[in-house]
Amino acid sequence: MKIPFLNKLRPLLRNNQALSLAGNLVASGLTVVSVSLLFRALSVQEIGAWVFFVSILGLGDALRAGGITTAFIRSYSGASRVRAAEVVGSTWVLALLITGTLIALALLARLWPSPVANISLALFIKWFPVTFVLTLPSFLAACVLQAQLRFDKLLYLRLLTQGTFILGIITLMLLHQTTLERVLYCNLVAAALTSLVALLMGWTRIGDLPARTAACVRELSHFGKYSVGSYIGSSLLRSSDTFIINFLLGPAPLAVYNLAQRFMEIIEIPLRSFMATAMPSLSAAFNQGNTPEMARIIRRNAGLLTWLLLPVIVATVLLADVPIRLIGGSKYAGTEAANLLRIAIAMAVLFPIDRFSGVALDVLNKPRLNLLKVLLMLAVNVAGDFIGIHFCHNIYGVALASLPTIVSGFVFGYFLLNKSLPIAIPEILRDGLLEIQRLFRHLTGRAMLAPAHDAAAWNMSRPTPKPNR
Repeated sequence: MKIPFLNKLRPLLRNNQALSLAGNLVASGLTVVSVSLLFRALSVQEIGAWVFFVSILGLGDALRAGGITTAFIRSYSGASRVRAAEVVGSTWVLALLITGTLIALALLARLWPSPVANISLALFIKWFPVTFVLTLPSFLAACVLQAQLRFDKLLYLRLLTQGTFILGIITLMLLHQTTLERVLYCNLVAAALTSLVALLMGWTRIGDLPARTAACVRELSHFGKYSVGSYIGSSLLRSSDTFIINFLLGPAPLAVYNLAQRFMEIIEIPLRSFMATAMPSLSAAFNQGNTPEMARIIRRNAGLLTWLLLPVIVATVLLADVPIRLIGGSKYAGTEAANLLRIAIAMAVLFPIDRFSGVALDVLNKPRLNLLKVLLMLAVNVAGDFIGIHFCHNIYGVALASLPTIVSGFVFGYFLLNKSLPIAIPEILRDGLLEIQRLFRHLTGRAMLAPAHDAAAWNMSRPTPKPNR
């Protein structure tokens, strides 16, 4: 039996935005599950140490992703078959060089004569090399699949990684063997299994390695030298709070602060999804010299996200205690976590326009400007953290420091983007509202005469059809 509503919903679920959103939703949802399990299985101090360790590990990931991801997608999207093979092969060379360099530095750190007192740093120095090697194939597979807009396959990789990790944690909990090192073993197994599957399925395109050229490697690395700064700066921007809280306030307040940040995944899920689908389309439009198409993609994506996030933000501010209990358990009830979440999510209304301005600057071949924006935000955040802790003497000072950080980045990025690609905020909000109306009309059957058009309209990375002349 055919159900009209499901028939209308089916084409929407098959487009790139829906698939990307599903992938990020599943991955982030499973991440929240794993974090919730760890918050219950480990002590507050152990959770703080784990968060600190993962944050340091994230800096290495940011260095590799920053040097490769944006440069690869920008060069691969819309390229010919021969050019695409050259880009993939050259990217493999660049990825191997970056991975080898960071592993060599980690191995040199082992030769340091004095023992490492911090358990997080000790775990990092011991296990970083093998972790970085095991995640290399899956990382490159993710780059290729994103550039090809194959978000269905990306979903499989994310399910495999997070699912394996969660199964490992549950097993440890059932056996009452949950320790930091054993949790790390679970992470290694998940990374190895995901990379093996990516290699066997051919998603890494390692067979294109012979097509590499020195010129293409130089081209990718030249672009990447700026974007890597943006990635590392963004990673430091996220982890600077972690480092400062850990050293000035201790691991217990860090666990409370991180618990509040975990729920922010509900904002990051659609942001990552829409940016993942928009970047290849923005790159293709830029390579074709179609700046009006770039502006259209940015307006629709950023506008729609802004309107969609508003009810989520309001509901979270009113009911912040509920997600804190769900994720952290009863031992975090009555702590600062709920108020920290309210402060953090209230500022998320600026995220869509801010994030897309950064992506647009990279695609417009101006990664240096995006780097300046990230460095400005990092400087404001670090200064704000120290000032906030000095006057408040608790983690509220760190949370309040986020306000000038986000506002400064938003204003600076918006100003820089408008110099190259004029896009007004009222236009962004208007186009986003129109997209919501089109989607609503399609789902409720009020656009019976043109359902295919409305379904295609919601696919905002899809190029605007040109009229026949």
